Amino acid sequence: MVLDVIRENKRESKMIFIKNRIQDILALKNERHFLPGILLGSYAIVILATVMSLWSFMILGKIDNPFFNGLLPVASLFFPFYVAMIIIFAGREIIWCHMMMFRQMDKLFKWAIDRYSLNYYKKHKKDPPLLNKFSKIQYKLFGKFFKLPPKMQKRIKISGIIAWIAYMVLNKTSESWITFF
Repeated sequence: MVLDVIRENKRESKMIFIKNRIQDILALKNERHFLPGILLGSYAIVILATVMSLWSFMILGKIDNPFFNGLLPVASLFFPFYVAMIIIFAGREIIWCHMMMFRQMDKLFKWAIDRYSLNYYKKHKKDPPLLNKFSKIQYKLFGKFFKLPPKMQKRIKISGIIAWIAYMVLNKTSESWITFF
């Protein structure tokens, strides 16, 4: 009876930890560079999980054990497990790091554009034509998207992120799914 209560509390505390880690990741969505940060961060997570799954079976392949030898046909199914572990334990930090990289690039790009604009204005006493070209290109690329209602924009962003992550995970595990069907 007492052991059941202790086990139940351990399960609840593990689930609370996982829930808190996912909430920490979702708390970053208020930042400006969340979308590119999560895309590039999830790609980094996929790369780390791939390396971890390959290394684990390279190391386990050196051990002549029938149990490990039986796992080799389904080795790439370890990949989603590694993705989940990386997201839970280091996902927020990886995504935050990539967000800060985009923030720094944005800051440096703005500084360069401001510097160019000031020098051009001092010399020619008018706005640089490069800014007009940037705005036209930006409108051509994103104009239709920003004309949509905010709810539709949010749905498109979320579905795009989910589809991209699902593609990456299923792409890495596609060879092992064939053995089950």
